[in-house]
Amino acid sequence: MFTLPSVVLSFIIASLIGLVFFLLFGRGWLRFVVYWLVALAGFFTGQIISSFLSFSLFPIGSVNVIEGTVTCLIALFVTRALWKNNPVPA
Repeated sequence: MFTLPSVVLSFIIASLIGLVFFLLFGRGWLRFVVYWLVALAGFFTGQIISSFLSFSLFPIGSVNVIEGTVTCLIALFVTRALWKNNPVPA
């Protein structure tokens, strides 16, 4: 299912997505670490789901790029929505 090159490529893609998301929406080292971990978890979740469903739109080897990216972005936006520090005005 997963070979070492596909795991490394997935790790690199997810890390880049997490970094770009942090540069656009994050501030502080804690958010950087959390966004990176969420990006990794989201991308690998998309990989596993698409492998089980045998569905792939744009594979690079055994890496399902579109499915991994979509689930990664969903996970990042959900994390951002749940972790807003803005107090609600009364």
